[in-house]
Amino acid sequence: MERFYIFKDGTMQGSTATKESAVDFIRQYQRQETHPFLRAEFSIIKGEEEFIPYPSQKKAPKRKDAMER
Repeated sequence: MERFYIFKDGTMQGSTATKESAVDFIRQYQRQETHPFLRAEFSIIKGEEEFIPYPSQKKAPKRKDAMER
């Protein structure tokens, strides 16, 4: 799934499904800025989101050779 990740001063603030909603997200943050010297830098990174599942928790069956020791 394609996502747009929003960064404020190098820290991830969130992600959205479209570029337009990412820009809207940034504009909301910019409206909250109170002083010109304190303005943050925003960036957007377009990327693929991929979920990596944990490996199976099933234990491998023990061999009889190892159990005899």
